[in-house]
Amino acid sequence: MRTKVVVIGLIENDEKQFLINQRFDPRIADAHMKWDFFGGMIEFGESPEDALKREVKEESGLNIQIGEMIPQCYSRIWNHDDYKLHVIVLCYRCKLIDGVLKIGDYKIHAVKWISKTEFKDLDFLPSIDLFLKAINF
Repeated sequence: MRTKVVVIGLIENDEKQFLINQRFDPRIADAHMKWDFFGGMIEFGESPEDALKREVKEESGLNIQIGEMIPQCYSRIWNHDDYKLHVIVLCYRCKLIDGVLKIGDYKIHAVKWISKTEFKDLDFLPSIDLFLKAINF
């Protein structure tokens, strides 16, 4: 059993579109091929904001400006094949600064920009639904 704290970003561009990625993780049936926001684990000694900037750059090639934290925290135990993982997720609203979009993580199957109205049409991880509800999306 392990615990990790994850930070993700609701990244918006100048055209009012939001960046999402589709997870590829067959080891976790509840997460495999679900849509998600970019982000990742906070490393020892790192602030959530620094971790989010680093993870987004590594996973997407993009630079972001961190905005306000969405006032919600998601907590879940995920069952892996050989262990259980307790994940705590924080989410920030972010603005795209610059960069060239690329897939930089083997756990990302696809990426795309979507409008606010398209969120309802996609199958997201449960954490995303919680954060979107918290900001009335």
